[in-house]
Amino acid sequence: MRLGLCAALAVATLFVPASATAQPGPAVQAPPTTRYDQAALVDPDVALGANWRQSSDVLVTGLGDTEGFHLYVAKEKDAFAWTTLVTLNAGLTGVGAWTGNVCVTGSGRYAAVVFAPATFANKPKLVKGGAFAAVVDLQSSKVSPIAEPVQLAYFNPSCGPTDRVLLTRSTAVEQPKTDLITVDPAAGKAIGTRRIDAHLTNPVPAPDGDYGVVSGALSRVDPSGKLTTIAKPGGQPFAVQATGTGAIDLLTVQRPAEGAAERAVAYRYVNGKQTRLGDAPRTKLELFRLSGGRNILAGDISGINATGQNDLTLAGASKKVRAVSQQGHLLALEMLTDRAAQAPALLAGAKTPSPTTGTFRATVQATGTGRISTGTVGTERKPAADVPPSTGGGRTTSGMTTMGDNNTKPKCIVPRNDVKRQSRQPSANQVEWAVDLAVHGELKIQRPAGYLYPGSAAYVPQTLFKPVSGPQVPAQIMLAVLAQETNMYQASWHAVPGDTGNPLVSDYYGHRAWGGDVEVIDFDEADCGYGISQVTDGMVFGSSRWTAQQQNAIALDYAANIAAGLQILVAKYNEVRATNSWVNNDDPRYLENWYLAVWGYNSGIHAIGPGGYGVGFFNNPANPDYPANREPFLRGSLDDASHPSDWTYPEKIMGWAETPQWQWIDPFTKYASPDFGPDSGGLLALPSRYQFCGPVNNCDEDQPDPCPSWNELCYWHGTTSWLEANSELEFAKEQLSYLPGFPEPSVIRVYPTNCAPLSAAGAIIVDDLASTADNRLGCANQPWGGKFTMRTGSPTGIHWSEYAKIDLHQAGAGYLGHMWFSHAYDPDFRTGNTAAMLHRIVGTWTPNLPTVGGYDILVHLPSHGANVPAAEYIIKSDTIGTLESSCVIDQDASTLGEDRWVNLGRYLLKPGAHVQLSNMIDDGTFGEVDIAWDAVAFVPQQGTARACGTRYN
Repeated sequence: MRLGLCAALAVATLFVPASATAQPGPAVQAPPTTRYDQAALVDPDVALGANWRQSSDVLVTGLGDTEGFHLYVAKEKDAFAWTTLVTLNAGLTGVGAWTGNVCVTGSGRYAAVVFAPATFANKPKLVKGGAFAAVVDLQSSKVSPIAEPVQLAYFNPSCGPTDRVLLTRSTAVEQPKTDLITVDPAAGKAIGTRRIDAHLTNPVPAPDGDYGVVSGALSRVDPSGKLTTIAKPGGQPFAVQATGTGAIDLLTVQRPAEGAAERAVAYRYVNGKQTRLGDAPRTKLELFRLSGGRNILAGDISGINATGQNDLTLAGASKKVRAVSQQGHLLALEMLTDRAAQAPALLAGAKTPSPTTGTFRATVQATGTGRISTGTVGTERKPAADVPPSTGGGRTTSGMTTMGDNNTKPKCIVPRNDVKRQSRQPSANQVEWAVDLAVHGELKIQRPAGYLYPGSAAYVPQTLFKPVSGPQVPAQIMLAVLAQETNMYQASWHAVPGDTGNPLVSDYYGHRAWGGDVEVIDFDEADCGYGISQVTDGMVFGSSRWTAQQQNAIALDYAANIAAGLQILVAKYNEVRATNSWVNNDDPRYLENWYLAVWGYNSGIHAIGPGGYGVGFFNNPANPDYPANREPFLRGSLDDASHPSDWTYPEKIMGWAETPQWQWIDPFTKYASPDFGPDSGGLLALPSRYQFCGPVNNCDEDQPDPCPSWNELCYWHGTTSWLEANSELEFAKEQLSYLPGFPEPSVIRVYPTNCAPLSAAGAIIVDDLASTADNRLGCANQPWGGKFTMRTGSPTGIHWSEYAKIDLHQAGAGYLGHMWFSHAYDPDFRTGNTAAMLHRIVGTWTPNLPTVGGYDILVHLPSHGANVPAAEYIIKSDTIGTLESSCVIDQDASTLGEDRWVNLGRYLLKPGAHVQLSNMIDDGTFGEVDIAWDAVAFVPQQGTARACGTRYN
């Protein structure tokens, strides 16, 4: 189901379906589709030179959206027009936007990809070793999953001048140990893992062995994992690449002199000698690998001297470079969604952009001429060829994935797919209203009895979750936490604002402990983080922290969830303050002074024995797992949000506080910017990378890896300030859009609720709900003339049905405000693979027919949430199904955006007749398109019969 995600956070998917062939009868005609230039250079003869058609240069890069992580290629012979090669999502659905990194091997044949849901960047354990990896054959598009969970870091994966690939994984969040994994791309698998007793970053495979950075030094890693230091460039390295001739190029951030600005310094190591090549401003220089065993330095190259270095190329660029084509003819400078690109104009008061989805803007530069071009790319859904839903990382026994320990008893207290417990998806204006009132203790709206589910008692959010004693949280800090945690979503990622849906749960089925394997359910490993602020504590069976009413309110009501999340954030501030730790002048009115509280909100306040405490090194900005040349989050580009693991959690929160997040559906109700101090320059005052380094945590800013022990010795506590005393004019305060007492604003819906009943004489309607009383959008009750049943899994049974339910979702859309949907799977997607059948779902509509007769059968298609081009409805005219017909319908309404009834045709039906729809579709798909079960109407024949696929209304 398509999402209305924040433009700055993820690229939305465009899928232009082929016309479905209705049987029997014509297909529904879709309006003309939008065409995009795919970022092709409009003047390639000028920008690229006369011989561009004969070039073999290609750009390979990636970008994530809510469908998965897309791998793109752009060939110079096509004027560098972008196409989608494959989409990787590990078989997981409903996890929000994806993120990842790509590198291309020396031969140019393979791309190595590390990818994960963007929310993994909020979980220290998952950042260190929870991401997925795969190898993609760029010629055949075949994808080979790597059966190892890996680190989500800017330097992962790493390719070199050969076809060997290196991946990293940290073995513990607070331990200096690294697994270095070697991958053979041709074999499509990991061929060895070395345990290194050190904090290793920036690995690189070279012709004479493997290298990496340990404690700021360039080190060789021998086959056993032993380290040998070979060069000490100084500063904090952030890029390492090897050439085919055996040279190692390296970039490091250094401070030339006390008080001087940091610089990015380039070095080359070859034949036992380290040579300084020059420097540039800290954020203005990048290092990439080219084909032919060469490297390229891109950015501000005015201070770089590469004379005599035949395997090192220089390319000037005015912006930060994101990717480089294999021969260095094109630089990718920025990849932004259309709405993110338009954000500055919108904030200045421009009109709302049209609500198209599925595009991003690519800004590129031709290195030969310096010509900069911006084009619009439409992303296609490209299923990964020959890939099972499990991309590896699961626990294995004798090479076979094992079954979860608990696949029958859920751990998380509020269930999924309970029609009586649906969460309402708020729009951004409602979230800001709730936060503005909650931080002042005034979120006192009355929720009536039955608001959450039939029979629930009335309550007031901030009476149910009373404010805890402590400081007042600035509104923009709380809003930033919600933006980073869930993109301000309370319900499932599948539900757009105005819809209801399943509650948003971090990991209901316990996939992540098994590497995201959708063939495994282990409820014991579930992460029960619920809703917009991801409240986890007290949300499991057996917990006594919350009452049942409170647990349901956390899961279903965004206002109550915000009130509960606010309690947690204030408690973290109190915990930090109890350790006699604070920053600046310790005045909680100022946003900057919440830096430690949000640090603890993410990775906790650590106790290390009597008198020992502190915030861990994982979120310390000095940690070399984050690129030393990074700019403040979102300050350089809104593109930063597509690779959030490059920043610590506090940096991301300050970024979202400084640059408000907005949803494309209602950009004018984005939350307010802070009240910046008159001397602030309209920016937050942020700490330096070494602000939290000192004797108290054995952190030495003069060392490249300032705290290599990575244990309790690195936990920071105490006081520090990055503003001069009495410099409050540089601080930022909150700014409210809603004052206490302001009533709850109406939701800004993406699609209208369809409460209009079908007006067809004598119609017998069977909906997907047992009773219209179960719709949560206020539609009037209507009697049904039959029943709807749903069978899940294949073979059926308690265990198998649960696997299908993983990918079963409900949404407040369709007829009278409710439907079910899943994804379509080809049962023969992989020979001998039963994974598709585990996801089998069959819905059956059985009308209460009074007598044998002729009936026109109508199926209701929702305005959104369904886009399968060939949904086959099976019409069984009698009880035992001996008389069977079918009608294939294109469910896609993305180009229409409205509810509609479509004819399946006219049939002679007996009592017991029924209509069935399965998500098993023989078209090679594997979870890329949505299929919906909504209402079906059986209308006594009247007038002229309509053919299958024709619209009724």
